[in-house]
Amino acid sequence: MNRIFTFLIAVFLAALLYAPAQAVPNAGKDVIDRLAAAGSDRYPDANVVVVESRRQVRYNENGTYLDRSYELVRILTDAGKRGYGEQAFEYARKYDAVRIEYARVIKPDGRMVEVPADMIKDVTHPALAQMNIYDADTRMQMVTFPNLEVGDAIEYEVLDSCFQAPMEGQFDLIELFQGGEPIIHKRVEIDGPDTNPVKYLFKDGQADFTTASRDGRTTWSWEVRDVSRIVAEPAMPSYLSFAPRLEASTIDSWADISRWWYEMTQPFRNRDENLVNTVKEVTKGLSSDEEKIRAVYHFVAQKVRYMGLGTGKKAGFEPKPATETLATRYGVCRDVAVLMSSMLDVLEIPSSVVLTRAGELIDTEVPTIGFNHAIVALPRADGGWRFCDPTVENNPELLLSMEGDAHMLVCTPGGENLYESDHSPATENMGTISAASRVDATGRLVSEVAISTVGIYDFAFRSFIKRSPPRELESFWQRVVTGVHPGARLIGFSTSDPEDLDTPFGLRFSYEVADYAVQAGDYLLIKAPVSTNGFELILQSFLAAAGLPERTYPFDLGVTLGSTQQESLTLPPGYQVKSLPERVELEAGKLEYKMGYTSFQPSEARPELRVDYSKQVLIDAKQLDTGQYLELKKILRASSRSGRGEIILVRAQSGR
Repeated sequence: MNRIFTFLIAVFLAALLYAPAQAVPNAGKDVIDRLAAAGSDRYPDANVVVVESRRQVRYNENGTYLDRSYELVRILTDAGKRGYGEQAFEYARKYDAVRIEYARVIKPDGRMVEVPADMIKDVTHPALAQMNIYDADTRMQMVTFPNLEVGDAIEYEVLDSCFQAPMEGQFDLIELFQGGEPIIHKRVEIDGPDTNPVKYLFKDGQADFTTASRDGRTTWSWEVRDVSRIVAEPAMPSYLSFAPRLEASTIDSWADISRWWYEMTQPFRNRDENLVNTVKEVTKGLSSDEEKIRAVYHFVAQKVRYMGLGTGKKAGFEPKPATETLATRYGVCRDVAVLMSSMLDVLEIPSSVVLTRAGELIDTEVPTIGFNHAIVALPRADGGWRFCDPTVENNPELLLSMEGDAHMLVCTPGGENLYESDHSPATENMGTISAASRVDATGRLVSEVAISTVGIYDFAFRSFIKRSPPRELESFWQRVVTGVHPGARLIGFSTSDPEDLDTPFGLRFSYEVADYAVQAGDYLLIKAPVSTNGFELILQSFLAAAGLPERTYPFDLGVTLGSTQQESLTLPPGYQVKSLPERVELEAGKLEYKMGYTSFQPSEARPELRVDYSKQVLIDAKQLDTGQYLELKKILRASSRSGRGEIILVRAQSGR
């Protein structure tokens, strides 16, 4: 009966979807006046102004809903025209349908240009199209506004009709009340039955709130005015972690979501002869459960192509059968997670599928199904969980370090609460750069450098080496050594096997510089090449976004990480050390910096003059608040100074 009812609703909504649009009158004086008031003089730094934003959601006891959204946006710049000239509205055919009620361009004099039917297209999700993968259910209504010019406005109304709730009998919503452009007025209204009311939370901001009840239903409304825009900063976190936002849900607990997704995914944890034989082949000769887990994990991560489209309301929650994912050798995250769990089932190794929100924190107060990623959990003997992400290729560990300190919802028959993955400390996401260098009497430098990796460094270098042809790699490392000194010449370069995930990744290279030392009378000026940070590629790439003197929003690295750099520099005979750069040590909470030089005078045991350089940077937090960011800037300034520091030698016979 439920299937027949759902089918009839779907047919009804499809009829609405393709019904002819109603005639629309010209823009009224009120709209024209409001658009005129939202000019560039009032918002000189904005690309557009959201003049009016309304969202009205009416949900039913079974979780289905009608979601009507209206936007009136004034275009102020060419960048705004590019950004808003096309609007996309996602939907999943299994759950909902989207209809563009109307879409138009409003000219400054009030003339309206309706978007013609051929400029409203129902298309495959671009992420799937780019991967040449067909998925009939994940769709998008794409609206292109014709002849849009600076000074125009766009106006549209969209109806999202949900005929099958992803979680039957439940409704939830997450809505931001601030974005990258100013908002003059925004209102969100939720209307629901008193038999299934929403719990709600308005976080990191304030809104005018009203509620009213009538005929067994309640309407909750949130309204804001004159909201300034979020000025983008490099490496800022998701707006969902700091912007004013509404979270509303009828779901009682996270455990309810856990049970729901377990019941949805469990039927797809299946097996056939191909899957059983694959498990036998992958684990052949292995005895311990841990060895078998790692073998299955690496097989799925390396041999099954991850499509990259996450899980969620607009991407769907139901996975493919594990046997189908193995046969086709591709799948989205939920497919890949179910496949790995199914392979572990053959081995009678317990596991559970997991919902998480990759790269974003979750507000724990109100349970919602706003997840975007799926992985696998393995039970610990102590009753906790450890996690593995089989969508990550080239990762020697079960879980990418970026997924530490993240909320995980393990889906089990009895239901689980949110769980936090282990912290991945900076010392487990390190690169160690070690150089043995020599400067001879002519001033020529010859150096051999080794880079060993762990955690995010291992993953980054391994992935880079795998996708780069050998000739390009040689050219790349020549550019690296040239960055340390323009006269540098690469002599040799080698790496460990990037395909061997059981061995930590490392690389070696050697180079020379003909006239490296600078002679100044009786003095010889030499810089430790490693001190220039020219070989520290990973940390420097993460910190490249730390250019602002101060920040309004947190600095989101996305991972803890650290670096150790050390160099043993053998110096030419006939000199002694005149001066070395001063030692520096800085520590502030999760940040640590140490840099120093040590000289070793010639002796009977070691007849050569030597100076050792060492530096360590540790950032033991994935995200730094604005105060911690200022401490990081101090460290970066100190690191920059150390890169300019020089070893000053003086001839032994004239120095004192």
